[in-house]
Amino acid sequence: MPADTTSLLLGLLMQGTGNNNNSWGDNLNQFVFAYLEQAIAGYITKTILGGPYSLNAAEHRAGMIEFTGTLTSNATVTIDNTSKRWRIFNNTTGNFVLLLKTASGNPVEIPQGTHKDILCDGADHIYREDADEVGNLIHHAGTTAPPGTIACSGGTYVRADHPDLFNKIGTTWGAGNGSTTAGLPNFTDTNRFLRAAGGSLAVGAYQSHALASHTHPGATFSGTTSAVSNDHTHNFSGVTGVENQSHTHGYTVTSLPFSGQLASGGGGFAAIGPGTTGTENQQHNHNFSGTTSGISANHTHTFSGTTGTIPASGGTETRPENAAVLICIKV
Repeated sequence: MPADTTSLLLGLLMQGTGNNNNSWGDNLNQFVFAYLEQAIAGYITKTILGGPYSLNAAEHRAGMIEFTGTLTSNATVTIDNTSKRWRIFNNTTGNFVLLLKTASGNPVEIPQGTHKDILCDGADHIYREDADEVGNLIHHAGTTAPPGTIACSGGTYVRADHPDLFNKIGTTWGAGNGSTTAGLPNFTDTNRFLRAAGGSLAVGAYQSHALASHTHPGATFSGTTSAVSNDHTHNFSGVTGVENQSHTHGYTVTSLPFSGQLASGGGGFAAIGPGTTGTENQQHNHNFSGTTSGISANHTHTFSGTTGTIPASGGTETRPENAAVLICIKV
């Protein structure tokens, strides 16, 4: 009779024809149904501390694996190169990473504090089902980056620690040391806004504050007023000066009806007759007042000038209304 064998993927018992007489029920329950249940709904917990580790057959068969422990170095877990799906929960602590790989394949990262669905194709390729999200930016309302992300505050990261991220963004945001590290976006140094790339502005480019040349209507101005002025009047009043134009007054003397000389006491004097006063008149003034007519002659006024500097209001930068969030990148 042919010998019993096991299945390639889950190690299920494959009974040889005629084998296991009177014991097939036990074998079926223990090595087929129990294995299937473990592969579909089995949940195991594995403690690791860092370094390399290879899953044994029972661990590899489980559908869900939780890794726990305080990592003292990076942990690299190797799985069999067979087609299978897992749900992996990285519940470790410590400032190190957990990587999953086949013996000859490239690793994928299982970020700390996250659940990831993992697929192996049996050809040394492992895929994260959320691989298309790696490298995406998220806006987080908390003050610290959530699990599976890194805050975009500049600096560098180790390429081998975050292979999925490096495969997505490469050195777009900085080459790091040129070999083992790469740059992270920096949006916190000046509280940058995001804008679309295109044209001469490439992804990864930073721009400082700028204000394009522009004009304001009336910033410089000149012109001429209309030639028509509204009808209006002016009241006036005053007092003339005290000087009066020189003039004369004529007079006639009637008390002495004779002319010639009179002698008295051995002397004589000229007789007083008709004559004229001198040209000077006593100083005086005149009051005056009146109102001009309502018609004003047409005339114009020219004007020109320049507006002054607009003062700052509320701060030292120009910005729209906004709210601050934490911008993070998915790893």
